[in-house]
Amino acid sequence: MAAHRINVSTTLKFKVENGTTDTGAIKYATRSYGAINPEITDDDLYTIGQGLAAMQTHEVGEIQRTETATLSAD
Repeated sequence: MAAHRINVSTTLKFKVENGTTDTGAIKYATRSYGAINPEITDDDLYTIGQGLAAMQTHEVGEIQRTETATLSAD
């Protein structure tokens, strides 16, 4: 029996620098944008992430894609 994956939702996340710890390490805060069409390509989502990152006042550390999916038996 093979499992079948159905993408339910996609979230765009990026980490922004948010100060430093007592030891001098960079702290990050995560910005999230949900309700994104799961069919969006990685290239398109990355382009959107770059545009949103350019509007941030803090330095962006990385852009992430998070998927939520339902698995069922075929």
